[in-house]
Amino acid sequence: MRIVVPFGPHHPALHEPEHFTFEVEGEIVVGVKPRIGYVHRGIEKLAESKTWVQNLYLVERICGICNVSHTLCYVEAVEDLLGIEPPRRARYLRLVAHELNRLHSHLLWLGVLAELMGFRTIFMYAWRDRELVMDLMEELTGNRLLSAYNKIGGVSRDVSDAFVGSLLRALDYLD
Repeated sequence: MRIVVPFGPHHPALHEPEHFTFEVEGEIVVGVKPRIGYVHRGIEKLAESKTWVQNLYLVERICGICNVSHTLCYVEAVEDLLGIEPPRRARYLRLVAHELNRLHSHLLWLGVLAELMGFRTIFMYAWRDRELVMDLMEELTGNRLLSAYNKIGGVSRDVSDAFVGSLLRALDYLD
């Protein structure tokens, strides 16, 4: 007798949710259908009642780790819909924020993976380097994690000459 057993959304050791549908015969699993990324927090429904600017802050909270990529996709989509061309400098600054966010994300996951596997030294090195990236994000955007940097039509603030120096020194160190 086959039984279908739904399992999830669940967060065993992973930090993203997943859902599995198991087919079992007695105690033996004979099939599984994974649905990775399964989660519904009602963001789409909530966005229906908000303005485009309000949704920017909602979209940023989809994921704290990769929030810049979510807001970048969102503002570019809205700009395309409205026919807005952001300044070239703003596009470059968005790219810098996005790449810093990507570095932070990779270092975070490398550290988490190393910790889960028992490699504490790699965890500490990854966290040390991640702090450097987080300091750069704070200098660029004014915030360490949820940056609120990408805006429809541009970015929330410009950079200083001091930031450019900090960025170049950090990139030399990380290289």
